[in-house]
Amino acid sequence: MCAVIDLNEPSQDLAPLTNERPVGTMPFAGRYRLVDFPLSAISNAGIRTAGIFLPRSSRSVEDHIRSGQAWDLDTITGGVFSFPYVATRDYSDPVNIHRYYDNYLTFLIKSKSRYVFITGARNVSNLDVNALLQFHQASPNPISAVYRSVPTTMADPDQEGFVLGEDNEVIGFAPSHELPERTSDHTKPISMQMYLTRTDYLIELLSRVQNSGEFTRLPQLLHEEIVSAQANAFEYTGYCATIHDIQSYYQANMDMLNEENFHALLFSQRAIFTKNKNEAPTYFAPEADVLGSLLGTGGQIEGQVRHSVLFRNVTVEDGAHVADSIVMQSSHIGKNAMLSCVIMDKGCIVGPNVKLQGTSSAPIVLAKGTTILDQAAAEEVLQS
Repeated sequence: MCAVIDLNEPSQDLAPLTNERPVGTMPFAGRYRLVDFPLSAISNAGIRTAGIFLPRSSRSVEDHIRSGQAWDLDTITGGVFSFPYVATRDYSDPVNIHRYYDNYLTFLIKSKSRYVFITGARNVSNLDVNALLQFHQASPNPISAVYRSVPTTMADPDQEGFVLGEDNEVIGFAPSHELPERTSDHTKPISMQMYLTRTDYLIELLSRVQNSGEFTRLPQLLHEEIVSAQANAFEYTGYCATIHDIQSYYQANMDMLNEENFHALLFSQRAIFTKNKNEAPTYFAPEADVLGSLLGTGGQIEGQVRHSVLFRNVTVEDGAHVADSIVMQSSHIGKNAMLSCVIMDKGCIVGPNVKLQGTSSAPIVLAKGTTILDQAAAEEVLQS
């Protein structure tokens, strides 16, 4: 089996956190990146050949994945194959159409695999790909699509879901608010945009579209094929969060402060791997007061931290209060500052006595490298 990980995913609703990075390299839970979850899923399934289709801002992806060693992808046979960003080329040009499909076809043919798993990186989950494969092999249809059952009251009205037939096959797609509720458990089947099919089937599909001279991107092509082939619907039952906007990103990180969610996602039978950083542990001063939080390595904590996620090399000075917040790598919080429901991107500085108060439904977001030295500067940033 091989894997295709397509990192060209919508990111505008996650700005400014995605101004300089794609969705796939957004930090998560104090030490991970979102792309770690599909990479770990394929690693745990014994997949050693992965095609990474890069987004426009690919530097952070290449820096994080490198040779793929953290996920056992640095093998003599197989390995990580990166394909450049081509999403905004002029596809009225037949040459560009041919190249778009040729990237996928070249990878699939050279992989010499029987099956291919296709995914993005916006779903935080711990999928058992081998269980999906066994389900697919026992099912009659050529494609299997993954979904999760979401309580009707919790489903995002615009998230795409499956219309399922009597035999649990996919017969259509619809936004969540248009899907009928399943009365047995008051849920709706929401697509996770993960698929498994035979490699030769996908090669034939791509070749047919390439030879037609028409252009359809792979996600849309799969979308159409799933309905026409009435794909098998595989239900994922573990923890899952779909990162599609600021609030969903904030909530998914806050979910990791719940011990049950934390262990279900990160410490199940299938481990989640990431690139290692060998650093000193975080220093906690005698006056530090930390409760119900996740902290990365290399930091210095002198103040109070409550129900928050802090990444590597974060400094919280004496008298500072941080609550219900996400503080990314190398950020600094000054003496007596007070932060509540704030997302600080990498390398932000909040000066002494500054107060930033957001809400869980609308957290304050500081873009990468933002510096706020006093309350007047804080008001300017909030108004902008």
